[in-house]
Amino acid sequence: MAEVIGMADETIEWAPLAATVRTALAQKVRQQLRPPGSGLCGWQPRYDERVVAVAGMTGSVGATTVSLALASVATLTGPARIIECAPPTRSGLTAAAAAELGTGRGGWTRGQREGVTLIRRSSTSLFDAAPPPPEGEGTFTVLDVGDLLTDRPGEHSIAADVAGGWVLVARASVPCLRQLELVLDLALVHNPTLAIVGTPPRRWPTRLASAIQPRTRELLESGRVVTFRPDRRLSITGLTPDPLPRHVAASARTLLTILEGLPQ
Repeated sequence: MAEVIGMADETIEWAPLAATVRTALAQKVRQQLRPPGSGLCGWQPRYDERVVAVAGMTGSVGATTVSLALASVATLTGPARIIECAPPTRSGLTAAAAAELGTGRGGWTRGQREGVTLIRRSSTSLFDAAPPPPEGEGTFTVLDVGDLLTDRPGEHSIAADVAGGWVLVARASVPCLRQLELVLDLALVHNPTLAIVGTPPRRWPTRLASAIQPRTRELLESGRVVTFRPDRRLSITGLTPDPLPRHVAASARTLLTILEGLPQ
């Protein structure tokens, strides 16, 4: 009986250590499944590469569509690519490529469509691996950071000098306007341009217009605003190899014109 009691006492003594080990392992697994920095914390673009970052104010707001449209119109003047920072389980580019070119170093998958190189993570991605360098000179790179700014706003996952311009994507809704004001108030990005998915601000109903807060109003009045009209087909199918709707491409051209006019 004494031996049994002794074994129980040893179990009790080891219990705190076992709990600590389990907690540490669980944290490590969570970091691998959902990396806070998306593996771009130490990444720097090539000397001749121009980078624009696109961030959604909430998930599934249309940031990847805006990113792809922006890269697509940029191909008119030179090589362009899009780098999607999201984990593969949250990718919006899974079915967007017309041709898949395989997976390279670090687990980054390459695809191609209409002159745009699509770079996204695979299931074997190493989240601390930098994306591959551009193939062409003077490449226009769009970083699709998803909802990184609002998901973990206190963490600097991308170096401040990586992106020469920022695009914030928000739907015409009260929740998105709240998140937008939060990002602007924290000054997480400098001199951003706003892409609104929905109706233009001048047509917003009173309930939505009354949700506009000071920093959002300042951005709306700056003129750095482009409206992307929702597309029924894209809302059902998501991004496919089919060409983007003309009205989406037209809005992206306007967005690119604004970005080209901003100081670098």
